[in-house]
Amino acid sequence: MNVRGVIFDMDGTITEPYLDFARIKKEIGVGDVDILDYLQTATGRERDRVLRILERFEDDGAQQARLNRGARTLLRYLKRHGIHTGLLTRNSRRSVDIVCQRLGLRFDLISTREDGPYKPAPEPIWIMGRVWGLRREELLMVGDYKWDVLCARNAGIASAVLVNGSVPEWATLATYRVRRLTELIPILEGQHS
Repeated sequence: MNVRGVIFDMDGTITEPYLDFARIKKEIGVGDVDILDYLQTATGRERDRVLRILERFEDDGAQQARLNRGARTLLRYLKRHGIHTGLLTRNSRRSVDIVCQRLGLRFDLISTREDGPYKPAPEPIWIMGRVWGLRREELLMVGDYKWDVLCARNAGIASAVLVNGSVPEWATLATYRVRRLTELIPILEGQHS
């Protein structure tokens, strides 16, 4: 495997975690249901209400977002080595724009929930690969949650999961498990030698 394109999740991966999904779900009143799945089925006023709550949390979080340890170092390494970078998030385009502007981040491609199917659907990864002219074995998805790992598996590409503390059961499905983003550098260097 020779990685030529790395696709990152945003919240909890590129940035320190800033969204409290339990609080968001509680305010929306959806219990243990996926927020975006619920949003897709909601209509009219209910859809507007849910979207307002979600966007308020995302905007507030984006204004406070801080880079995760090692993110800048890893992004610089990828740029120096001519490796494409993408951002694939279930967040809104607006919140991504806020985070990228505040933190001075640039990605070759960005896919948000408004751009089409969202994680764990594989289509955004396939689209990025096609745009870059890369095969699946040349792509790596990096994230911190099961949607990232499942998205990579569904797309047929390798994944790296950033874990904090104990390793959840779903994380064992990832190709690599790291505790800091810079741990990916020796993995990538080993593939480029």
